Amino acid sequence: MNRSLDVSLAQLDVAPLAPAENGARMLEIATAEARAGAGLIVFPELCNTGYVEPLAPGQGYPSGSASHADYARRLHAAAAAPDDDLIQALAAQAERYRCHLVAGLAMRSASRPGVLYNASLLLGPDGQRACYAKAHLWHNEKLFFSPGRSLPVSDIGAARLGMQVCYDIRFPEITRCLALAGAELVTNVWASFRHAEEPVEDDGLFRHRAYTRAQENGVFFLSCNRVGRQGDMRFMGRSLVARPDGRILAALDHEKPGVLRTSLDLDEVATYRMSTGILNDRRPELYRPLADPEPLP
Repeated sequence: MNRSLDVSLAQLDVAPLAPAENGARMLEIATAEARAGAGLIVFPELCNTGYVEPLAPGQGYPSGSASHADYARRLHAAAAAPDDDLIQALAAQAERYRCHLVAGLAMRSASRPGVLYNASLLLGPDGQRACYAKAHLWHNEKLFFSPGRSLPVSDIGAARLGMQVCYDIRFPEITRCLALAGAELVTNVWASFRHAEEPVEDDGLFRHRAYTRAQENGVFFLSCNRVGRQGDMRFMGRSLVARPDGRILAALDHEKPGVLRTSLDLDEVATYRMSTGILNDRRPELYRPLADPEPLP
C-alpha cells in the first residue's frame, strides 16, 4: 500500500509586530486547509512578528520603533510564549482535524527570561509538539535570537519530519543530519527578501537550493517563503516542493499570497535511496577529521 501525504504551504504576507493579526490569518488558513484534507500545513519564518528590524545593516525600523532598545522590547512582547493563545489555538486545530502544522515563529524561552528563538514549531494531534530553533542566524538576527542546539526529527504518522529555517539551507550538514536521523521530509521556512526596487536576480534560486538538498539526501524538501513588503524590502515567495531525486513536484512561481497544495508519494524516498545508494555509499571515516573544528591558534 502506498504511503501518501497531502501538504499545503501557506505563502502569506505578515504585518510587523502584529501577532494577533498575523495569528488570525494563520488560523484562517490552517482551518481551511485542514478541512480540505491537508495532513501537513506549513507557514513561513517569523510569521507572528514579521522579520527582525533593521532588515539589513543600515536600514531603519518600518514598524515605527524609535530605537534598537524600543524594537527589542516590542519584539519580545510580540514573540510567542510556549503556551500563548496562538499556539494553543493552532494546537486545537491540529487536534480537531488530525493534522500536523509547522509554523515559523519568534518564540520566548520557556526557562530563560529575555531569551528568544527564531523557531520552527511542529504541532500535531494528541498534543504532539517539537520545536527547532534556527541554528544559523543571519546578520541582524544575531542581535535578538539565541542559536539552537538540537535537530529534532519527529514521527508524524505518515512519515518522519525534520525542520530547518531559511539560512540553514546553506549548511548542507543540517539536512544530512536530519536524513541520517530518519527524516523523509524536511521543511524549510523562509523570510527571504530583496530590495523592493531591484529585480529578482535568479528566478530559480529556491529551486536550485531545494533540488540540491533533496537529491543529496533522498528527502522531500518543502520550501515555504513569505511574501509582502516590509520597509524597503520585498519578500520573494516562490514556495515549492522538491521530490527525493530533486525534481520539482509543485511550485508557486510568484511572490503573491497563495497556498501551494500537493500530495507526496512517500515511497519515493526508499525508491530513490535504494536506486542510488546515496546514504549507503557515504564514507564518514573520511569526512570526520575534516568536520572536526580546528583548534584556535
